[in-house]
Amino acid sequence: MTLQPLLLDDLEWAPMVEAIRRRVPAESDGTWTLHSPVDPGITLLELFAYLLEQRLYWLDQVPDELVLAVARLLGLPGPRSARAAGTVLRLHAEQAGTAAPLVPDGTVFARDPEQQVAFTVQGPTTVLPVVDDALRLWAGGRERTADLVAHRPVPLFTPDAGPAEVRFVLPLPKAFGRAPRQAQLSLLLQLDVPDRCPAAWLPGSLADVPPPAELVWSWYVPEPDDPAIGTDVAGADAAVDGTAGLRRSGVLRVPLPADWCSGGPDPAPRAYGLRLSTPAATFSTAPVLLQLVPNAVPATHRRRLAVTGKDLVGQLRAWRRLPGQHLDLPAARGTLLSAEVRITRDGTEQPWTVADAFTFAGPAHRVFVADRDAGAVRFGDGLTGAIPVPDLDSAGAALLVEVEYEVGGGTVGNGGLTRNWTVVRDGTPIEPGLVATADNVVPATGGAEAETMPQIRARIGDAQHEVTRAVTPADVVTLVTGTRGVAVARCYVGPGEHPRYPCSTVPGAITVRVVPGVTDPAGRLTDAAYDPRLRPDPGILRAVAARLEPTRLIGTELFVLPPRYRPVALRVELSGAPTDLEAVRAAVRAGLRRFLDPLLGGSEQEGWPFGEPLRPSALLRAAQSALEDLAQVERVAIGLDGAEPEEACFDVPLGSGWLPALTEVRVAPVAGDPGQGLS
Repeated sequence: MTLQPLLLDDLEWAPMVEAIRRRVPAESDGTWTLHSPVDPGITLLELFAYLLEQRLYWLDQVPDELVLAVARLLGLPGPRSARAAGTVLRLHAEQAGTAAPLVPDGTVFARDPEQQVAFTVQGPTTVLPVVDDALRLWAGGRERTADLVAHRPVPLFTPDAGPAEVRFVLPLPKAFGRAPRQAQLSLLLQLDVPDRCPAAWLPGSLADVPPPAELVWSWYVPEPDDPAIGTDVAGADAAVDGTAGLRRSGVLRVPLPADWCSGGPDPAPRAYGLRLSTPAATFSTAPVLLQLVPNAVPATHRRRLAVTGKDLVGQLRAWRRLPGQHLDLPAARGTLLSAEVRITRDGTEQPWTVADAFTFAGPAHRVFVADRDAGAVRFGDGLTGAIPVPDLDSAGAALLVEVEYEVGGGTVGNGGLTRNWTVVRDGTPIEPGLVATADNVVPATGGAEAETMPQIRARIGDAQHEVTRAVTPADVVTLVTGTRGVAVARCYVGPGEHPRYPCSTVPGAITVRVVPGVTDPAGRLTDAAYDPRLRPDPGILRAVAARLEPTRLIGTELFVLPPRYRPVALRVELSGAPTDLEAVRAAVRAGLRRFLDPLLGGSEQEGWPFGEPLRPSALLRAAQSALEDLAQVERVAIGLDGAEPEEACFDVPLGSGWLPALTEVRVAPVAGDPGQGLS
């Protein structure tokens, strides 16, 4: 049964006045005889009816303050401020002397002459004198520099759980000088990864994503004749890996060995070798490198500014102990992101706290609201939020006020690849003699406007349907596939399944088997190294377990494991005499490979259902659909676990939670048929 929407505003002015008039004779005991509009008493009753109608209208309205209160009651964050876009800048710098230029943390670059769109770099960056972007790459036992230059994807590791290594060589024209504690290689590794693994420089990316494999970075001296080999000189224990172990795109920061930073007059070229190794390449899929850029640094569309009472003296002199106090901040109109306010009162510095609204503040609460549109900070009225009263100097000016604030954010920061980035000198901690420019090697994305009240209301409504507890198997699936920072395509949930008691049902036990996501599921089917057995890496399993742990019911045992596969061999018998035998074999193999795939298989093409039996009729139909008119499929034989394929008239069960792994497809003519050479 559908409930009708609740309506409180159901009384209008005219019926209300008429009802009041009918009660006048009885209530006045007959003494009030004139009931026309000319009577002053009737005029007053009409006025009261008008005011009451307005208040009845308010009953159906939900004010913004109530919306924020509901959000707080539900434990939801308040209004989301504007979000700053992120990108990666490649730095170019020149400086007198032999020292490699150092662009410090907090340097601001702008991409337009008016400096309306300014990005702040995140971290100090040593600008190494790279020769014509001549980074060289060895992966998979051979040099892949040509692929890198031609912008062809380069697989770095094969997910075979065996030891492997990748080597980078950075040729430099000469030695350089720089303090060892500051000299480092900043290297962008842009990878081809699923959307569930956002790049490290984008807003909202996680800082503690579990790595997929154990990686070791180390420096070595390349041999002149073969740069792929050399002598190890130092480890890189202090490396900061923004890629989270090659799970996502990010910037790698590796300190250079101290004896490589001596500088001096020696102009001879030299090369630096960086070795990336792993004792076990436990990746779900091979990490694929798209772009390798040195001298790279993440940057965000935000800029930090500060003002004191001296800068705001005109406004502060007009302050009184009255409601409505505010401070208009320079260059902040329409761009204010956040603010910190400190006011000195009675010789004591008082920090003020930013709030979403004054609704939840009392007279003694030192809070303020950051008004992005006006570029101002606003204070309370003495009832909801205290009124600021700073100390005065000898001339009567309230100068003991400090405001630090950030400007930027919004969609204006989003943009493509540009090369016109220049340093904003005002307030930037850059050396006076340093000339630095930059270009962004990835598009600036992620910028968004501040959340509006209709969006907050919609978010609160959506939160009522959000799954936060692992009660049913469907809840577990929703939580697992929504794990942030890792790519999970689908999962199997087995209530009562315990890995140590496979033949029994254990109350309170739940086994979850995770299938990882890939970047291009359809392209994976045509890969020469196609492996149907997709397995999650250890980092994915840890992330999923951490996601489920706080949501499980008390007393429930959760086991997060890889999926189980059963090897499947098929023999497809055809009739007819196809002219292109290779095309027939390729079509049958591709069709059955897709039909049994854990990501694209099944009749719904959403992945082969866990535990779904193999039906000969369905396999025959899939093979025929792939062949179209090339040949006629007569029968399909099925073999499990390495057994010889045998013709089956009934479904071949896989077992609860199991997936098929197509290992072999044989194509043969029907016995006695004139078609030959199909096996």
